[in-house]
Amino acid sequence: MAIEYRGFQINVDTKADATDTQWLCRADINGVEGEVRDVTLPAVELEFPKLKIDVLMVVSMVEHKARQLIDDWHTAHPAAA
Repeated sequence: MAIEYRGFQINVDTKADATDTQWLCRADINGVEGEVRDVTLPAVELEFPKLKIDVLMVVSMVEHKARQLIDDWHTAHPAAA
């Protein structure tokens, strides 16, 4: 799944681990517009037990962390906003 937020594209990939006991979720964050076009932020990676949390909640948590990274980047680079 991919979403755009404040000039960045967040690509989220979620899958079960090899033992099918945990969700492995990763969000890659790349600039796609204007001043942030060549910016790549660190990926967000989270693991959660499958029995304790739904996959949609995992995706939501990773998206939230990715958006927070983007907001933090914009705060540190106000000229690009």
